[in-house]
Amino acid sequence: MADKIEKEFNRNELADYLTKMAEQLRTGKLSTEKGIWTVPEKIGAKIQRKEKKGRIEFKLNCRWSTLGDYTQQDRDRINDWHESMKTVKKRMGSSFKEVTKAAEKGGFPEKKSIEDFVATSRIFAESADPEWSDAMDEYLDHLENFILAVEEQQLELMLHEIRDLHYRMKACHKEFK
Repeated sequence: MADKIEKEFNRNELADYLTKMAEQLRTGKLSTEKGIWTVPEKIGAKIQRKEKKGRIEFKLNCRWSTLGDYTQQDRDRINDWHESMKTVKKRMGSSFKEVTKAAEKGGFPEKKSIEDFVATSRIFAESADPEWSDAMDEYLDHLENFILAVEEQQLELMLHEIRDLHYRMKACHKEFK
């Protein structure tokens, strides 16, 4: 679970919070609800400041690996999870591509393509991080609508659900990458 703060700050409170975080970065140790993490010398970051239509928006996104702070056993377990998720995701993407190609030609996908896509989607959902539960629930709802549309041979509904599934995949990847 991520530390997430969404509230109104007064100017000094926000400045104090950011200063505290900056000091933690300088010392090389960042404290979160899950523990204290080592901060590497080099950090990839994306900083965006923009003013648009009378409003300023500021976004800071940075990430680094915390695997060095885990025991070897936990690192192995995390790496295994990543690899298994990567494999399932590739299979799911490949079968979704087959489903999409058939739909683009104006027909229903082959039964095997549908079964593989549905099976890998469900495996992915079962293995998903609990933080993704709301997004996965929405994805699975669209998956069930897709299955129903195919069973009832409703081409327009199937096409609609394929678009929704594709949108959900992209949105999930963007949000939880």
